Amino acid sequence: MINIGQILLLSSSLASLTYFLGTLIMALPIPLYGIKKWGTRLITDGIYSAIWINIYGTIISVMQYINSLLGVSWSYYYQWIYAVLVEEVDLYAIIRTVYVAASISQDPALTVFLAPLSFIFSFLTGLITTTETLLVISNVVYEYAPVFVVLGILFLSIPFRIGRSVGGSLIAFGVVFYSALPYLPQFLTSLGINILNISVSGNDITNTVNFLITQAIPLLVEGTLVFPIAYLIILSGITIGLGSAITGYSSRMPIPIEIF
Repeated sequence: MINIGQILLLSSSLASLTYFLGTLIMALPIPLYGIKKWGTRLITDGIYSAIWINIYGTIISVMQYINSLLGVSWSYYYQWIYAVLVEEVDLYAIIRTVYVAASISQDPALTVFLAPLSFIFSFLTGLITTTETLLVISNVVYEYAPVFVVLGILFLSIPFRIGRSVGGSLIAFGVVFYSALPYLPQFLTSLGINILNISVSGNDITNTVNFLITQAIPLLVEGTLVFPIAYLIILSGITIGLGSAITGYSSRMPIPIEIF
């Protein structure tokens, strides 16, 4: 288990080292601008890192405040994502039942549905995997967002800006995704997408297949694949921008976000 206090203490030591290395370089009797400018940078970096160390608790509070400002909570978000999984699994069971019924039927009019049902079956399996991957990403963010932030501060405190870019990315990732990922259900609702209202019966194979192809599957594709990916891309863009603002350098995502 990562000890937040110990990492902050180590970060403080590195920030102090960075500051004193800067003062040491400034005191050197070497009139070379290329060396002296690093003295100024190190002093500034040491102070900058110390500020981040001291506002760590404030950062965590701000993340939670943004949640409340958006009117979201992680508990509701988890209820929603588990409900989506249940809906997908229920639909999976219905399709499997219809497929078995069509395969054992002697009616040629029903056997023609085997090919489209097989395609829907495989496609829905992929959508379930996508939702499960989103759940894994959510668990990582919820459990380790404070760790991402404190590790970002640690990398930010390393002398000579060795870990500055990585540190800014980690801080930005923890802040943005913890604050905004639970807004995904509301984001979908604002677009008129409600994937928890799919109701299908397997009593009539023809109507069931028609409903799946024309309504259920397109809605699931929008609500569990297309727009969640778009939302993650938006959050990734905000993360990269915030990371660049923190470090003053170009930034990137600290971990790959892949839900395929």
